[in-house]
Amino acid sequence: MIEFWMVAKIWASKSWDFIKKYWQIFAGIVYAVAVWVYFKGQSDKVRELLELKDSSHKKEIDILNSNHQQEIELRDEALLKYQNIIAKIEKEYESKKQKLSEKKREEVKQLVAENSEDPKNLSKLLSERFGILHVEAGKE
Repeated sequence: MIEFWMVAKIWASKSWDFIKKYWQIFAGIVYAVAVWVYFKGQSDKVRELLELKDSSHKKEIDILNSNHQQEIELRDEALLKYQNIIAKIEKEYESKKQKLSEKKREEVKQLVAENSEDPKNLSKLLSERFGILHVEAGKE
């Protein structure tokens, strides 16, 4: 048993001499282990934070996609209403244009009937009311 203690004492002495000589290595190892233990606990918090941020980002993307889809639907509805209104206005315009044209024809017929004896007066009246160019006939 004394031999065991002697061997242990010699081994401890040599180990202590080695540690004193190369203390930076052991200090580095102790520092590395301490940093690893500290950051191991922090990494779980960081992982949770990243997962929370990821889920929040996915929710935002879903909301943006939903809003975009609603905007597209509203735009399509507005475009359809616009096209319907334009078609209605064009129909009304054509109808009024045709009525106006018929009214002008009747007015021209009336002017021709009233001034069939006086062609010069007829041409002046047509020129004044409808913007038709009136040119006086030259004398031959």
